Amino acid sequence: VSLIIVVFIFVLMMVFSGFLIDLNSIFSFLRWIQWLSAFRYATNLLTINEFRNLTFCLSNNTQICPITGEEILKQRDITYTNNWDIWKNLLALSIMIIMFLSIAFIQLIRMKKVK
Repeated sequence: VSLIIVVFIFVLMMVFSGFLIDLNSIFSFLRWIQWLSAFRYATNLLTINEFRNLTFCLSNNTQICPITGEEILKQRDITYTNNWDIWKNLLALSIMIIMFLSIAFIQLIRMKKVK
């Protein structure tokens, strides 16, 4: 039963991360779940790292550059303008890690010990 619950939570976090489905297409009363998704913070962090200050050109010898990394970040509604935008995603992930590890540690302490 616990495995099914964990899989369900992971699927919800994946759906509300903005990676599979555009967050603007989700009902407004369900959008608050995006702030609980660890996948959202991780994908935003990696997307900012990869696409900020990047230009996509058709080949090395041409000056035809149809799209930039900043345009991709704007399309996905990811803020990227300063370094705090990277650090806030990292901070959110760190807080989630500490919180979940603390909960797991408390549950391990509460378990009955059998000799």
